[in-house]
Amino acid sequence: MADLVMQAVTGRKLGSRASSRLRSGGLVPTTLYGKGQATQIAAVNAHELGNLVAHRQVVGAILEVEIEGAKLTTVVKEIQRHPVKRNLLHMDLQVLDAKEAVTVTVRLTAAEGVELLVDNVEVSGPAARIPVSIPVELEMLQDGVVLASAIKLPKGLEVASDLESVIAREAGAVEEE
Repeated sequence: MADLVMQAVTGRKLGSRASSRLRSGGLVPTTLYGKGQATQIAAVNAHELGNLVAHRQVVGAILEVEIEGAKLTTVVKEIQRHPVKRNLLHMDLQVLDAKEAVTVTVRLTAAEGVELLVDNVEVSGPAARIPVSIPVELEMLQDGVVLASAIKLPKGLEVASDLESVIAREAGAVEEE
C-alpha cells in the first residue's frame, strides 16, 4: 500500500491564530475524521506534505498517517492552498477501515519507452491493498497503445475506470489526425 507514512502530531489548538503559528513553525493543520470515531485535530510536516503534493495526484489518494503511535489508513479528501502564494494551509483526511472497499485515484508511472496519456486511474478494492502507484510497462503495449484493461493489480482490486480507454502509447509515436 503506502510507500510513505506521514507523521502527525496532536494537541494543536483551534483557531486561525493557532493555525498561523503552526504554519510558521513548518506544520500544516490537519483534520482526521471517519465513520464511528471522533474527529481528531492534528498537524503534519509542511515540507513532507509539499513534496508529496508536488510529485503526485494527492486528493483521492490513500495515505498512511501515524498519530500517537497508531497507523491509520486514510484517503485525502481536500488540501487547501493560499490563493496567491500557493503554500499549503490545511488538509482533510478521512480515516478508513483497512478492509473497507473504496474507489480511489492511483497515479501511473511509465517505464522507458512508454508515454502516458493520462496521469492516473480509478481503482476499487480494500483500502489496505491499494498501491501508491501502478507501473505501465513496455510489455503492456498492444498495437502501440496500452488500454486500462492491461493494468495488472493485486488480487481483490480492479480498475474502476473505463477498461477500453487508452492510458499510454509507445514513446515517440505520432497521433493520427
